[in-house]
Amino acid sequence: MIEALKKKIVELEDEIGQAEVSADADVRKELLEDLERHIEELEARGGKAPGSALRLVRPDHDSEVEDQFDNMPI
Repeated sequence: MIEALKKKIVELEDEIGQAEVSADADVRKELLEDLERHIEELEARGGKAPGSALRLVRPDHDSEVEDQFDNMPI
């Protein structure tokens, strides 16, 4: 099941790229929502989503991770 989810995530990434080229904002928004659902399901099953997919649906994720290190003692 995890491999099927990963495959679907890659397919959705491709479709999102095509929607960007065609400048179809509504289709892109729906695809991003679908991608987010698949990523959440994959993570719930213990899988790890590709970084490229995470950047599409969680663009601020990197800053959240960096914020965790701001208060770490050295």
